[in-house]
Amino acid sequence: MTTGGGKSVEDLEAEAAAWAVKLDAGSDQALPGLNEWCAQDPKHAGALLRAQAALALFDPVSAPVSHIDDAPHDSKKASAWKRWAFAGGGAAALAASLAAVLLTRSPNEHYETQIGEVRSVALSDGSSVSIDAKSRIEIAYNAKSRDVHILSGKALFHAVHNAQRPFRVIVDDIVVTDMGTIFQVADDDPSGDVDVLVTQGAVRVDSPAGQVGLTTGERDRFSKLATQGPRPDPVRMASADIDRVLAWRDGRLELDGETLDSAVADINRHSRLQLRVGSAALGRESLYGSFRMDDAAGFARAAAMSLGTEAHTEPDGIVIGPRKN
Repeated sequence: MTTGGGKSVEDLEAEAAAWAVKLDAGSDQALPGLNEWCAQDPKHAGALLRAQAALALFDPVSAPVSHIDDAPHDSKKASAWKRWAFAGGGAAALAASLAAVLLTRSPNEHYETQIGEVRSVALSDGSSVSIDAKSRIEIAYNAKSRDVHILSGKALFHAVHNAQRPFRVIVDDIVVTDMGTIFQVADDDPSGDVDVLVTQGAVRVDSPAGQVGLTTGERDRFSKLATQGPRPDPVRMASADIDRVLAWRDGRLELDGETLDSAVADINRHSRLQLRVGSAALGRESLYGSFRMDDAAGFARAAAMSLGTEAHTEPDGIVIGPRKN
């Protein structure tokens, strides 16, 4: 995996770790080349901050070298050790250790998108995630695993594969494990099922009903509850259908037989003008067409016309369905 500047994530973090070691050696003067290195790429400054934070894990004592004569014995020892690490040739080894910490140890992070907000996040291992509107996820990385918990909503993952440190997406008791993949996981269907779509590579899905493998172009739904009997086979999708499912990233809703309930749930994540369906039977009706996510009123009018009903405004939004007498 490479950064925007063409270098790998590992190289960037190792360079940042080396600069952190030099800064931590206690020099009161600006380091030659540091400003130029930071100016090369906006990611460099962030990597340096992470490296300095990681260095604190090795040595929480922060007495400056220039005041070593006045420091307590433990501080003298720590500062002298840091000077040895830099001047005595240990900087490379320490930088490598720091880089390993940066790449394997990441604090838990929480991301929550608001109505109409679609967000892309670069993760510390080189993976990335696109988060749909009105969604919540938590990142929990450690030295042995990389877990992402979807608390609600939908996200598309570009996962960097590492068999020794698996990348997993977890929704309740459903665990989707990456095998070198781009895949979407959605916990937003009105039915309560978890939807998994693989656009590249493969995943393994462990659910209360058993284990299923999905490969490029396959989509499946998983119940959060244990079910009896055999599960239906995954659905294989054409590239055009995959693009339609992922159209939310561009603010579009592409429908090809999805229910009105499902479509309204999608629109409501992207519009402050909220929609409701007038009856359960109407909500199960199928819809077709292309719509803008941020035009709830336009969608309501088109959907009502298509289904032979009406859309009317009420104090809490727009209702699709006949007026109550």
